[in-house]
Amino acid sequence: MNILLISVNRERMPAPVFPLGLACIAGALRAKGHSVEVLDLCFSQNTSGDLKEILLRFQPEIIGLSLRNLDNLTYPTSISYLQEVEEVIQVCRQSSRSKLVIGGSGYSLAPKELLEHLDIDYGIVGEGEEILSNLVDSLEKKLPISPSPHLLVKGDTHSSVVSGAQVFSISTPDRILFNPRRYLEEGGMLNLQTKRGCPFSCIYCTYPLLEGKKVRLREVDEVIEEIRHLIQEQGTDYIYFVDDIFNYPPSFAEKLCRKIAEEKIKIQWSAFINPGFLSEDLLKWMMEAGCAGIEFGTDSGSPRMLKNYRKSFTIEEVAQASQLCLKLNVNHCHYLLFGGPGEEEETIEESFRLMDQLDPTAVIAMLGIRIYPGTELEQLSLSQGIIQKDTNLIYPHFYISPALKGRLEDIIREEARKRRQWIVPGLEINITQNLMEQIRRFRVRGPLWELVGRMKRPRISPLRD
Repeated sequence: MNILLISVNRERMPAPVFPLGLACIAGALRAKGHSVEVLDLCFSQNTSGDLKEILLRFQPEIIGLSLRNLDNLTYPTSISYLQEVEEVIQVCRQSSRSKLVIGGSGYSLAPKELLEHLDIDYGIVGEGEEILSNLVDSLEKKLPISPSPHLLVKGDTHSSVVSGAQVFSISTPDRILFNPRRYLEEGGMLNLQTKRGCPFSCIYCTYPLLEGKKVRLREVDEVIEEIRHLIQEQGTDYIYFVDDIFNYPPSFAEKLCRKIAEEKIKIQWSAFINPGFLSEDLLKWMMEAGCAGIEFGTDSGSPRMLKNYRKSFTIEEVAQASQLCLKLNVNHCHYLLFGGPGEEEETIEESFRLMDQLDPTAVIAMLGIRIYPGTELEQLSLSQGIIQKDTNLIYPHFYISPALKGRLEDIIREEARKRRQWIVPGLEINITQNLMEQIRRFRVRGPLWELVGRMKRPRISPLRD
């Protein structure tokens, strides 16, 4: 069958992100002998025109849409992406009689609500490589389509249990139909995944919902082969490991790093790191393998807030991990969340104080916490009246501690402005669309937070003064 896959993501802040999930879907369909084309809207200057052109030329029988995120996760400058999705669907309906299927991590966060909201025939929950292949086979053979926990059918009211599908073996993304080189040049890196699943229990996190709580590891040799391919075929010199936590389990991370070092693969990379699982030996192997930057999912500098968020590590472990990076001269940043359950001025002060003591390359601060269906934060928000039972979470709603209502932005703005290495996307401190675009023109590799540490003073949007 002729199958058109559309990546609807157009977000480029802080960098355009290659659609790995859709590349895995493309590979699974091509392996079954289907004729597949891809439309990646991230770089489209004329979404409607590009879509109409490929629909007319390719005449797809099935159109698959991949929704990566529902919104930009940034408070108070929150932007929903649903209107963009609706516009794509409208053009598909007007220009084609194809069956429409939607999937992706964004869709899987609220599959029933989105299928009801959007003019879509089928919705795939979770990892779609196998589910979509089976759906295509059934449509090709004109077999009846039965809904399941992983496959929702428009108009079906009987399906009550919904769960994310998980593939047994994680495939290597098939990038041949995409333009990875453009992501490298305009985003400074290409991405790669070594595992799926998260065993931890952070109250706001969707990873366990999307990928399961059991960690599924790829074969190290397979990952090495993918790295070699990205270097040889795409000219990659910088990779970002998109694993929820790169260094868990630590034994796997060390095995991979040892292999990269032993094979003498010349590549730089960065990753998201849990500070509770970073030893000096592991960090040295990471550096030997080309690690150029570390992003810590620290969340808070307050012991009370770490407990409230149900983090798996302590403030002492955060300090030890950060000091280890300083000792070995590794660029590192801390991601912080402000305004969660129990947050007050005292806990905010603890976070600023800890970051001042640790003096990392950069600190990235997010205000409020996006409330997602199925998380512990949703239940807490309901019990506290932050949201109501009929609140539609396909649109962005953020938890802000009642103790800080109306004051959180002012507190963070005042303190962050005093510190040159702080990045606050929601307040446009050290990060704006214009600044990012200017930096990208110089083809800078790696995450842009590394540049913040070199700034002599904070850069703040005049709109926020």
